Amino acid sequence: MKPVQNEPIVLTPLGVVMRLVLVVIVAEILINLGIAQALRFMPGGKATDPFWVAIAVTALIVIKAPVLYLLVFRPMQTQQTLLAQRNEDLQRALEQWHREEALRLEREQQELANRERMIQIEKLSAMGTMVGGVAHEINNPLMGIMNYVEYARDKAGDARSKEVLGNALHEIDRIKALVANMLVFVRVDSAKQPICLVNSAVQQTLSLLTGELKKHAIQVDVDLPPDLPAISCSSGSLQQVLVNVLLNARDAITGQSQPRIRISARQAEAQVILSICDNGPGIADHIREKIFDPFFTTKPVGKGTGLGLSVSQHLMQEAGGSISTNNQPGGGCCFRLTFNLA
Repeated sequence: MKPVQNEPIVLTPLGVVMRLVLVVIVAEILINLGIAQALRFMPGGKATDPFWVAIAVTALIVIKAPVLYLLVFRPMQTQQTLLAQRNEDLQRALEQWHREEALRLEREQQELANRERMIQIEKLSAMGTMVGGVAHEINNPLMGIMNYVEYARDKAGDARSKEVLGNALHEIDRIKALVANMLVFVRVDSAKQPICLVNSAVQQTLSLLTGELKKHAIQVDVDLPPDLPAISCSSGSLQQVLVNVLLNARDAITGQSQPRIRISARQAEAQVILSICDNGPGIADHIREKIFDPFFTTKPVGKGTGLGLSVSQHLMQEAGGSISTNNQPGGGCCFRLTFNLA
């Protein structure tokens, strides 16, 4: 911020009074000297005559007017101009200080928000690592339990026991599938040109989110052609994108009387287009361009990091595809995932 230069004050009240007194005294002395000098050449004249009084008043005015203007009024005008300029400079400096202070506070708030988000990211990363480790650890005892239950079922003598043990094996298979889905989700694919099947990835993702979708009474309609070709994308990346989009859709339709999500796909020449549509309120126009920005979120504090769609866009770009969104004419939002064929 540019410093304000302090201009010297031209006149003070005491200075004005002293100049006025000085002007009056000097003027009176000059007039009296002039009258006295004139009287020397006019014997018998009197200084008190009306003529000399008029001469004195006129001379006083003639002398004092320009002198007062030069010594008092003009400096006062200059002082007023300087004071007005100083006030303008101070006002501009104050406005600049307010702007800089607002920017400083905004930067501090942004830094604090970024720090909190980074902490949240670290927590999510640590949780992802932990989930992968737990899934691996669960696999071993799970296989043991499955073998024991299968052995008991095969040795059971009555039909009822076989039925119960068969149901137990079915539930164990569900746990096994859930663990497998978790491992696919956290695994980093190392293949240079990964490929996957859309139908398989969608089913794995829905299996992973079954409990969450049922908890919110969300109906999911799946319309996938059985002959969709393989796409150029890793199964883990596609599943992560689907999880992010489906969880966003879940949040968008929470509160709807009949929450619904529709998943459909079609082949268009050398591409596969996968659409995930919901019957929520849609995306407002003023935030449509921001939803893929890192850390942008419309959710309350603690409900979202603003990274889901940003990460999804990054994964789609890595796979050579794209992700876009648009509102449906009848209400709701659609996310379109475009993939190249393998």
